Amino acid sequence: MNDQTSRKPDQPLPYALIGAGPMGLAMAKNLLDQGIAFQGFEAHSGVGGLWDIAAARSTMYDTAHLISSKTMTEFTDFPMRAEVAEYPSHHEMKRYFTGFANHFDLTRHYMFGTEVVQATPLGDLGEGWQLVWRNDDGSEGQGVFAGVLIANGTLSEPNMLTFKGEFTGELIHSSQYRSPSRFAGKRVLVIGAGNSGCDIAVDAIHHGISCDLSMRRGYYFVPKYVFGKPADTMGGLIRLPMWLKRRIDGLILKWFVGDAQKYG
Repeated sequence: MNDQTSRKPDQPLPYALIGAGPMGLAMAKNLLDQGIAFQGFEAHSGVGGLWDIAAARSTMYDTAHLISSKTMTEFTDFPMRAEVAEYPSHHEMKRYFTGFANHFDLTRHYMFGTEVVQATPLGDLGEGWQLVWRNDDGSEGQGVFAGVLIANGTLSEPNMLTFKGEFTGELIHSSQYRSPSRFAGKRVLVIGAGNSGCDIAVDAIHHGISCDLSMRRGYYFVPKYVFGKPADTMGGLIRLPMWLKRRIDGLILKWFVGDAQKYG
């Protein structure tokens, strides 16, 4: 789509959709369902966004798995196959999003290997946007769109900390992490207990000499399974008052985790 000369004068402008990751694909399907014309742009060669470990901007690592269960994550109109693990690996998630895109015929609406490099509003609000994009071969294109839907991911750019003093060891951001083999023979400090922080800490425990986990505040570490079922699927069928839910959740945590103060 290098020009819009084929558009009829009375035909509304299409929307521009940037990104073919999970959110971008969900947007694409809903736009099609509503009969809204759009043109998709994706910098990588295929769908999946950050879940495609082969993508240049992907932050995936070899041992990455979905932090929520497939039951709580899958699209309602495209359930995951029965043989997919309860907590799918990044490989399974990439296959899932590829299958979703193929099933609903979304890929034909995208230009892959194409990065949007400029978006300029035209006139007053609602008059459209001028986009400029660059293809993998270095060629450029441009077009006018009714609006821009941005689903290019917020977690691809690292937010690296800086510290006073000097540190002679290796300092990396989780976005640079790929394989637990890099921990061999090392003492590891993981700063932050988010999804990737906890995953990397587990890898460091199994492959490094030791691992410490630094957290800004206290956390409850909930087991993935409760009574043999994914923990995030428990109790969702019955709506309870918040005070009662917190009390029940607290009891379950005490049964499975114990008193955190006793860990020292």
